[in-house]
Amino acid sequence: MSLSVRDVAVRLNVSEKTVYKWLKAGLIPANRIGKSWIITEESVLALVEPKQPTPVGSSPRLYATHTSATTPARTASASQPSSTGNDAAHLARFTNILSGAVDQGVTGILGPRATDTETSSTIASALANADGEVLLQGIGLREFFGDRGHTAIIKQMAAEDRAVQIRAILVNPVSEFARARAVAEDGAQFVDESRFKAGPLYNDSWRSLNVIAAMKKDAASRAHFGIDVRFVDHWPSVYLVMTGESTFVETYQFGKPNTAVVGSSIDGLVPMFQFQTHSSYASILRQHFDYIWSGENPHVRTHSLADIAEAMHVDV
Repeated sequence: MSLSVRDVAVRLNVSEKTVYKWLKAGLIPANRIGKSWIITEESVLALVEPKQPTPVGSSPRLYATHTSATTPARTASASQPSSTGNDAAHLARFTNILSGAVDQGVTGILGPRATDTETSSTIASALANADGEVLLQGIGLREFFGDRGHTAIIKQMAAEDRAVQIRAILVNPVSEFARARAVAEDGAQFVDESRFKAGPLYNDSWRSLNVIAAMKKDAASRAHFGIDVRFVDHWPSVYLVMTGESTFVETYQFGKPNTAVVGSSIDGLVPMFQFQTHSSYASILRQHFDYIWSGENPHVRTHSLADIAEAMHVDV
């Protein structure tokens, strides 16, 4: 049985405008013929009453879709069927989450980087298809300037001389902020400066700095590809990857579950949010990036690649 957009809106208790947004985002399986949408009753039932949660490692998804409209209320016994009132409450909660997410430009809530390989794959795909400006912000961004992860994509961009301009903000690797991370991740012995400089995080930064220097030298001979990196005496609020289409955001924190066996105490352990880059939130993040990049705030010192290379004895 085919349903109209109005029929679907009535069944889900949302506006027709919201239904159109969900259709365009692919949240409701449907076919389009001309300007008309062909929506089956089965696709709406599958949306409201999913047979099982979306497995970890699936394609980008909204965690809200894991909540079934038939899930018993928290106060109800697991053996008792949910009442009509509970069904309506769950459906309203479900649709409100989806509606709010779509309105705010959310296109996915991905798993933690440390445990969900699909998250890295999704970011890699966005980078591989990027053109124009790409913004990166993080503490060390080793997956972009190391020997693994997304480094190969950036090197391929340069080799193809693609019209991509990369700007990256990293934490100054010889600052107090970098040492604070070393202490949090590797222990109190890294309070000592000599031990800190002999430690794993400092050495990772040194290797990344060499990769960045090589990339910048290579970019100087390219007509279209470019890269610039700045280092700040500032602890970033988020890990950020922004292309022309997608913005990926992960919060930074010192917390770590006692049961965690992978990931650091700073990043990689929480969900990654994916937004449309033209959303209002992504616009605010862009303004934040530009403000830090500018060095206008006298309390947030900004350093060039040459400054940090001299401090870490790297040839640029």
